[in-house]
Amino acid sequence: MSVTDNQSISFSQAKHVLLISPLTFSYHTTISETLCNMGYRVTWWNDRTSEATWYKLLLRISPKTVAKFSENSFKKKLINLDSETVSHVLVIKGEGLSKTTISNIKDACHLASMGLYLWDGVENVKTVHDKTGFFDSVASFDPHDAKIFNWAYRPLFWRKISVPAEKSHNLTFDWCFIGTVHSDRHRVIHKLRQRYGSQFNSFVFAYFQSTFILFARKLIDSTLWASPKGTLSTTPMSAIDVSNVVAQSKAVLDIEHPKQRGFTMRTIETLMTGKKLITTNKHILHSDIFHSSRVLVIDRFNPEICTNFFTEPFQEVSESLKKYYSCEGWALELLQLQDTKNNQKVINEKIN
Repeated sequence: MSVTDNQSISFSQAKHVLLISPLTFSYHTTISETLCNMGYRVTWWNDRTSEATWYKLLLRISPKTVAKFSENSFKKKLINLDSETVSHVLVIKGEGLSKTTISNIKDACHLASMGLYLWDGVENVKTVHDKTGFFDSVASFDPHDAKIFNWAYRPLFWRKISVPAEKSHNLTFDWCFIGTVHSDRHRVIHKLRQRYGSQFNSFVFAYFQSTFILFARKLIDSTLWASPKGTLSTTPMSAIDVSNVVAQSKAVLDIEHPKQRGFTMRTIETLMTGKKLITTNKHILHSDIFHSSRVLVIDRFNPEICTNFFTEPFQEVSESLKKYYSCEGWALELLQLQDTKNNQKVINEKIN
């Protein structure tokens, strides 16, 4: 099932969730399908009015201006929305929404609880503090941000993607990296290549949102020029191809953004599917999913990989943790959180 912008799915009699999120890979589809399976009717909106490169660049340079520019587009969506039936509004990141747009959504969906979830660090979402006041609850994947700003802490989730059994038994690569290139990600990869050469067999698929972005990155990151042929791409890899590569790898390399502490989707999916993780995120050492048999933390400035890590038997993640980190567990906690906060707000208003 695919979900298109402003599309409503599931049964008309069910509770209605308005999901507003970026078009990041196919995460919005996973969330929408999960909510439908939980019995909700779902309408999904892209929080950005364009996926063009120029729009994304302007959103980072001047997010308030771009969000203001998009207000009319969201007004049109609200006209076509069955807003009286909306029971929950769940906004993920919301970078493309202006304060006026959020206020309009809140007014139109006046019977709904409002929740904001951040799957990025606050340093990378410049306008977030201007918007939190519109929501009943705010949750973050970043434990540091959650503690500092008194938000709920909720890690991300993992997706179950089936892989042919023969792929899992054919371990071709010692480690693999498949992801978008930002910050110092490629520099870390380059250091590992330089240090270990052919000692480890690796697979790298470094994705760039456009040819222009790839060209611009090459101007500031000289390691990209030394990248082996076929490892840089402006076309994303399909989910099944990603799964096939991961299935053939002993470990997955994860390099978090220097300005975030939360666990990426890659971190959780790797461990839940029984693969080892090599990561620069030292915060995982204090998490419930850490075990030395399955996680190796490396220094992003001086990365080292111990050969014994690949041979030590993998300590399986418990079924209770797999359930907690499922998309259903994630969605249920967020919806319950915003309902609880909304109910408390109503009670306080009646008392006052």
